[in-house]
Amino acid sequence: MFVLGLNQHHDSAAALLYEGQIVAFAEEERFTRIKHDGAFPVEAIRYCLREAGITLGDLDHVAYFWQGRREIAFAARHFLRHFPASLDALRAERDELAPKATSLLGTLRNSFTLGKDLRTRLGHAGPTHYRVHLVDHHPAHAASAYYLSGFDSSAILTWDGLGSDGTSTYLATGDGDRIDDLRRVKFPHSLGALYASVTTHLGFKPNRDEGKVMGLAAYGTPVHVEAFKSLVRLGDEGRYRLDLSWFRHHTAARFQMSPKFTEAFGPPRPPAYGMVEQHYADLAYALQHTLEEACLHVARYLQRRTGRTRLCTAGGVALNSVMNGRILAETGFEEFFAQPAASDDGSALGAALVVSTRLLGRRTPGPYIYLGPAFGEQEMERALAAAGLTYRKEADIAATAAKALADGKVMGWFQGRMECGPRALGNRSILADPRSPYTKDRLNEKVKHREPFRPFAPACLAERAADYFVGAHPSPVMLLVSDVLEHRRAEVPAITHADGTARVQTVARDDNPAYYDLIARFAELTGVPMVVNTSFNDNDEPIVCTPEDAVRCYLKTDIDALALGPYWTEKA
Repeated sequence: MFVLGLNQHHDSAAALLYEGQIVAFAEEERFTRIKHDGAFPVEAIRYCLREAGITLGDLDHVAYFWQGRREIAFAARHFLRHFPASLDALRAERDELAPKATSLLGTLRNSFTLGKDLRTRLGHAGPTHYRVHLVDHHPAHAASAYYLSGFDSSAILTWDGLGSDGTSTYLATGDGDRIDDLRRVKFPHSLGALYASVTTHLGFKPNRDEGKVMGLAAYGTPVHVEAFKSLVRLGDEGRYRLDLSWFRHHTAARFQMSPKFTEAFGPPRPPAYGMVEQHYADLAYALQHTLEEACLHVARYLQRRTGRTRLCTAGGVALNSVMNGRILAETGFEEFFAQPAASDDGSALGAALVVSTRLLGRRTPGPYIYLGPAFGEQEMERALAAAGLTYRKEADIAATAAKALADGKVMGWFQGRMECGPRALGNRSILADPRSPYTKDRLNEKVKHREPFRPFAPACLAERAADYFVGAHPSPVMLLVSDVLEHRRAEVPAITHADGTARVQTVARDDNPAYYDLIARFAELTGVPMVVNTSFNDNDEPIVCTPEDAVRCYLKTDIDALALGPYWTEKA
């Protein structure tokens, strides 16, 4: 039984399951080279079908992450509840501060015409027999985490801007193959909308730059923390409500703050690259603190109510790794699971998992990280030769790469199947030496071309993580932030953020043998069991997918060397 899962919004994606096992999963942006592409995921679908060697005619089921009728009903109620202020939403300009009108309409339209549109967009003229299933958005998020976790039971938390029925926060439990609702918080009361709206005020783009704000918060001070408490009212039994007088997202169809916020905290920061004034860093600090306190409030209630010690989480807010680290450290949860594509891209996979599990009567957790395209040696060599590069084939690419890193070189590392989600996890990565105090500035300025305040993550051998990080909980998908042990910070300055933390990726040999061997070889040479790991891309483009993408990025940035499969090339 083949099940194709789809989403179309920001970070459109497609996933394919066969008899419950994941065959392929990838974001549309990786193929179109448009960052956070929200178009119908034609190329991602083609990749999934190609990976399985099938056509649309072989599909049994198509699962979509949205339920259009529920969205229409919720939108009508919301419009009337906030009338006449909600008239502003109808007058909203189609600019980058507003949700993309075409993407939203496409999301809704697909709920009614997906079966036909799928055949038309892929140019399929033959017969098809698939059945289309419309899946509730937040249960799709929940399935994308719980069904892959391997847990026999857990508490589940999903949170984002809003789903098809207006849900913004979803509390549930997982037992065996079943997910049961406990409670929903509905838009406009949304922690995702809170974070996105202040992100806009800080001069960044909502639904894509929230990670920048999380990094910026470490440079702030708590001067505005007390005032921000009035933005979110925490209630009994884990409830919360936004004070809507501070916001416009519920009336203007934009993630924006109200004039009241501007009067209290000053004008918005104009969008600009570079260092950010201290005032805006202080606002980022207050925002991050407010989010953490609200999420801890919800998580503590969920743990008390369910008595579970395991937590699965997903949704865009679950990408906030600082918040995740505090939930694990400061609640009764002892085990934590999030899959790497926690945002809306992962809801394509979650929708497929919902349908597959329901129809098969069982869930079949398996590998969930490296699900994208892989390329053969001939394709890699062809890309190097076409670019006119001098290269050689190495018998031990890990040893060569480790030596280059120990010598201070910045390296592109391209191996195996592409990882999913917004973080590079060792197959499409730029790597560097964590010991150098100059690595961070060089990577930001010369390689990634991004803001100087943004940190870089360590990829650490799993069995050595406790030697450097507090807690050292398994973190294979880089969604937990931990404190760097104080006596180690001077040893690894490139991965130690301004507040003494790091967003750790723990690397086990079974998860990624080639990546593990590289880090182990680096440890043999230097005594340090980690490397700096950042995504293999320039600032405004998606993570590289093909060998040609990797070569282009290598040539246009200040990367010193490239390990493309077994092939090695290095700049003079």
